[in-house]
Amino acid sequence: MKTRLLGGVAALVLAIVGAVLLATYVQAADTRAQAGLSPVEVLIVQQPITAGTAVDQLKSLVKAESIPRTAVAEGAVTDLSSFSGKVAAVALVPGEQLLANRLVNPDSLLAPNQVDVPKGLEEVTLKLAPERVLGGQLRAGDTVGLFISYNDGVAPGTRDVQATKLQFHKVLVTRVGTGTTAPSDGATAQGPPAGSGEGIFITLAQSGADAVRTVHGIEFGKIYLSRENADSNPAPVNTLHKDGVLK
Repeated sequence: MKTRLLGGVAALVLAIVGAVLLATYVQAADTRAQAGLSPVEVLIVQQPITAGTAVDQLKSLVKAESIPRTAVAEGAVTDLSSFSGKVAAVALVPGEQLLANRLVNPDSLLAPNQVDVPKGLEEVTLKLAPERVLGGQLRAGDTVGLFISYNDGVAPGTRDVQATKLQFHKVLVTRVGTGTTAPSDGATAQGPPAGSGEGIFITLAQSGADAVRTVHGIEFGKIYLSRENADSNPAPVNTLHKDGVLK
């Protein structure tokens, strides 16, 4: 009887010890698993984002979420504060992690032979013969002088004729092309030979008021461009008539 009782007590003790050891093992395994999953907060895209979207706008389109460390992509962004001034390089879809290599400087998205438009200005494109744009040797980033000529009717109600004026100085060229294919290496767009009947597309950045004058010149007169540099004199130039040329 006593032997059986002792055997039962021993079995109970062994069962308790086994249960404690099993619980300890399970707890340790769970701790190890949790350590491997250490949650990390990364920014997840919440709404569709188009390429070129500024970081300031991204703030309302992404959200910080905790995901297991093992699921964090390389370069995942956790904070946008260090990406000020950058934009999305590609379109982003909801659910994906925001990656650092997808936030780039705006200039990197520009097409070859193209520069950004200064704030407050608008672009106007002119199609001009090569001889009116330095034989097509202008390139984006150049600044030009813009001459406007009229054959007649310069002043309403008068008979003033054949007038030319250097109307604008230091106009920024933002894009150059022939209207067919753009150069792929950022080189100057080469214009067609003079007299070929083809034209070169020159896009200029101007204020609204200046753009109106430029459009009027191309619609009712003729335009000629000159390349200017930092030392070019920006002083106003008087309108010139034929009698002034032949003095």
